[in-house]
Amino acid sequence: MEKIIELTQKNIGKFTMQSASIPIFLNSFFWEYDTATIDTAKHASLIMGRIMERGSWEAMRWLHQTYSADDLALFLRTKGIQILPARELNFWALLCGVPDRTRNHWVKKARAKNSVWTQRYAH
Repeated sequence: MEKIIELTQKNIGKFTMQSASIPIFLNSFFWEYDTATIDTAKHASLIMGRIMERGSWEAMRWLHQTYSADDLALFLRTKGIQILPARELNFWALLCGVPDRTRNHWVKKARAKNSVWTQRYAH
């Protein structure tokens, strides 16, 4: 847990990769954007969130090869907890080597966020 918090405090919002455009096979995940303008460094949060939540196996492999485990863990810590469903958050946290205690805490928060569906009133 300390490693991830330390990383976040030092580098919040800063990913370590260089700029590049996304490959053509990812265009369908970003249908509402002009994909020629999507930059892997500048739009890292958008790319990570979209692929972590909806990506194909090929897209997930590309994401893992393009961004470092530290970059992915930083995203999970700063934004993933709020935007990813618990299942995807758990998967990516495991893949990035997030310690069990931290991962379980994140997943618990993600499940609580989604509880609006379990609390609805239906006849």
